[in-house]
Amino acid sequence: MRRLLVSGVIVSALAAGLAVGCGVAQSAGEQPTGAASGGTTPAPTGGPPSAPVPNPATPPPPPPPPKPAITRDFIHYGARRQAEMAAYARRHYGVSTDRVHPRVIVLHFTDSGPGSYPGVHAEFDANQPNGGELPGVCAQFVVDQDGTIYQQVPLTLMCRHAIGLNDRAIGIEMIQQQGISSHWADQQILHRRPQIRSVLRLVRWLQDRYNIRTRNVIGHAMANDSPFFHDLEGWRNDHTDWQPQDVLELRRRL
Repeated sequence: MRRLLVSGVIVSALAAGLAVGCGVAQSAGEQPTGAASGGTTPAPTGGPPSAPVPNPATPPPPPPPPKPAITRDFIHYGARRQAEMAAYARRHYGVSTDRVHPRVIVLHFTDSGPGSYPGVHAEFDANQPNGGELPGVCAQFVVDQDGTIYQQVPLTLMCRHAIGLNDRAIGIEMIQQQGISSHWADQQILHRRPQIRSVLRLVRWLQDRYNIRTRNVIGHAMANDSPFFHDLEGWRNDHTDWQPQDVLELRRRL
């Protein structure tokens, strides 16, 4: 009988020990709540959140398009022409400035043949009235058939190359005769490798520099339909250079 009592005490003690052990194991494996444990939940440390770990699978952003080779051949654009440009902008855009704020790239061709760049440059430089108003016409760039890119003015200055967009557009002229149609002329440029390569490089670089969307790379024939078109005098463009279907082909190559 005594042995049974001793055995019962030993069994009870072992059971109690196991129960205590289970309680320890449970509290070590789970975070007790304030209600269950009689304590409080530890306050957050308040330290700064850890920086996100970069995903090695995410490719780095592509490098910006390189600046193409550009030959500076500036026309005369002194104080008098700047004042004429500011007066034109006041009449047509409601702002008295000779500065351009690019949002659009307008494509043109000169309707002149090979070797005609000197004559195009001379026309821009002459500053003759156009449409009865000064300053004369110009574009920021001319791309010759051999691929040479000629810059005509500093990129801060406005040029008259597209009615309703001169204050917001960079103009790119390309040496090319119109021939049988504007579409035909556009296609000559698109298939003339040295020239179109330089045009594409120039457009890509300008797009990156001024954050210009591809949909805002347009032809002169499309200028009236641009969301940026505005002219207080009610002037409209009547040019047909760079037809929409040809501009779409150029955009696909950008």
